[in-house]
Amino acid sequence: MRRRAFENQSEKRTRRIMEIATKDTIYWVNAKTRLEDVVSPTSEDSSAERRFIRDAHFDYTLHKESSNEVIWAFEFDGPGHRSDPDAIRRDIVKNRICSKAGIPLLRIEDELLDAIDGTSLLEWLIRRWMVYEKIIPRMNREREKQIASMPEEEWAGLRILEDIFTLPPELDTESLFDLDHPYPPLPKISARLMKLYGIREELSLELNPKWRGFDGKAQWNLSTNGGPLPDLSNHGLYCRTFCEVKLRRAEDDWNARPVFSTTSDYLARVGYPVFAGQHGLLDKEPGADYLAPSGPPYGGSLWAAGSTISWYRALKQVETWAARNLPTLR
Repeated sequence: MRRRAFENQSEKRTRRIMEIATKDTIYWVNAKTRLEDVVSPTSEDSSAERRFIRDAHFDYTLHKESSNEVIWAFEFDGPGHRSDPDAIRRDIVKNRICSKAGIPLLRIEDELLDAIDGTSLLEWLIRRWMVYEKIIPRMNREREKQIASMPEEEWAGLRILEDIFTLPPELDTESLFDLDHPYPPLPKISARLMKLYGIREELSLELNPKWRGFDGKAQWNLSTNGGPLPDLSNHGLYCRTFCEVKLRRAEDDWNARPVFSTTSDYLARVGYPVFAGQHGLLDKEPGADYLAPSGPPYGGSLWAAGSTISWYRALKQVETWAARNLPTLR
């Protein structure tokens, strides 16, 4: 009999990031949580699922001091989770159990652990979700009050179809939340571009509280075609956003040929399969009732937050080009 390591290095990084993100909050992290401690099977669950619940564990779980139930489950997926048939099979069973039990699940790869401008994607997603859970219900209540006070003719003017309405920007709570809680490296790189190279990208610069309303003279203007846009093509269990940027001299007309242009994108995982061979969100398992793919909660999902990541990546390419081709202002 000999002792073995409790965590590998990637798992340690995951736990440390989670503990940093939840420090001094009402949430706490637990490692190696047994499924049977947080899930109770029913008579409708298969014998294979029952055995799995008895024998398996989550790498980490997030808990709330005022709740007796697990709030969020986390799994670190190494390379074997994409190539080992047994690991893939076990992952699908765990995904299925999470979907049935209503447990949000985030599968973590190394990309989520790497720090960019001092922030890892994992830390940001957890912090973003905690703020989202706290703020969005209040924002939605305030929105409903505003809608209730609107004259009937004004409300009718927002109607697209019989039961479909388009909300004005000031009532779009999700967009307002995104603007107030962007991917942290985005306003940082926007400020760097302005300070070092005189490159001004109006939308992202406004996301930095220190630069809001800044009217300093720019040497270059950077356009983003209205910011990141969704790719409406079918990407299965992923969604893609992309951001096109064009750099022109400040004195040039917007129709002038840009000195530099690029398009960056981000492919975000929407959910995880709950049966073998599942490729799309609405795929139905043959001979079974529809079961939605498992995934993280909306406020902490890359699906919801991926647009600002593609935005950041586009500005990063601009910064790389500027470092090679433009003199700094310092």
